[in-house]
Amino acid sequence: MNQVWQKIFACPPRPPTSLAIGLLLLASVLLTSVLPAAAQERSRLDEVLQRGSLIVVTLGTVPPFAFKDDKGELVGFDIDVARLAANALFRDPGKIEFVIVTSDGRWPAIESGRADMGVGGTTVYPDRAVRVAFTRAFIDSGISIMVAKSAGIKSLQDLNQEKYTVANLNNPQMADRAAAAFPKAKIITFDTPSGEFLAVKSGRAHALQIDTPTADYFAATSATEFEVLPTLLTASQNNAIYLKPGDFKWWLWLDTFVSELRTGSLYPKYVEIYQKWFKKDPPPQKFYLPLAR
Repeated sequence: MNQVWQKIFACPPRPPTSLAIGLLLLASVLLTSVLPAAAQERSRLDEVLQRGSLIVVTLGTVPPFAFKDDKGELVGFDIDVARLAANALFRDPGKIEFVIVTSDGRWPAIESGRADMGVGGTTVYPDRAVRVAFTRAFIDSGISIMVAKSAGIKSLQDLNQEKYTVANLNNPQMADRAAAAFPKAKIITFDTPSGEFLAVKSGRAHALQIDTPTADYFAATSATEFEVLPTLLTASQNNAIYLKPGDFKWWLWLDTFVSELRTGSLYPKYVEIYQKWFKKDPPPQKFYLPLAR
C-alpha cells in the first residue's frame, strides 16, 4: 500500500488544458475591464447635464453678494456669477435653482448632495477646505469694521473698550479676529450679516465685522449713520465657488469657468456684473492689459 501512495504522489501534475487556459484569460480580461469602470463614480457634472439645470446653495442675507431685494427676489453679485455658470452649461441663465441656507448650513448642503455647488460671500479658509473643495477665487475680499457714527469710534484701538459691543457672525474665524483685535469689547453673534447690521442699526451693537464689500454696502445705505473704518482686519482674502470634494471632473469644469470669468473669454461679463454691484471697475483681466469694455 505504501508503494501505491508513493507512486501517486510521485506523479507530476497534469498540464492545464487549452480550455482551462482560455477560461483564465477570459476571466482576466473581464476583471481588468469591468472592475475599474464599476469603481469610478459618476461625476456631478454628468448629473447636472442630464438634469438640465444647476442647483446652487447660497446665503440670502449677504448684500451685495446674495440677498433678497424689495420684490423678494434673490439677487447679488454671486447670484449673477451662478447664473453665468448656468448659461455656460445650458446657454440659459434661468436653468438654475437656488437653495437658501444659513451660514452653518452651507457645508451640509454640499456634503449631502442637496446642491451641486455653492456661492454667497464664502471666503476660502484651510479648515473649510477639509469639508469642501474650492475653485480659484472669483473675487478678492477682506474683513472690515462698520461702525455707527454716533459711537465715536475712529480706529480699532478705539473699539477695544469694554463699553463697546461688536456684532459677529457665528464662525470661528470672526471669534479669533475679535479676540486678537478688540479683546475688551463685548461680542454678540448672529447667523446672518443682515442680523449683524440690524443690531448696529437698532443700537444693540456699536459695530460689526464683515466682508469689506458687504460693509461698504451696508454703510452706503445711510452715509450719515454708518461708516467703515479704514484699517482692514485681515490681508486680502479669496471668495470662491465650493463643491463636494473628490469629483475632479466637476471641479475642473467649475475652476475652468472661474478662470475664463476672471481672465479669459467671459471677462466682459465679469466687468458688467462687477460694475453693477460694486460701482467700480474690477481688477484687470491681465495686469498688462487695459480694462475691457
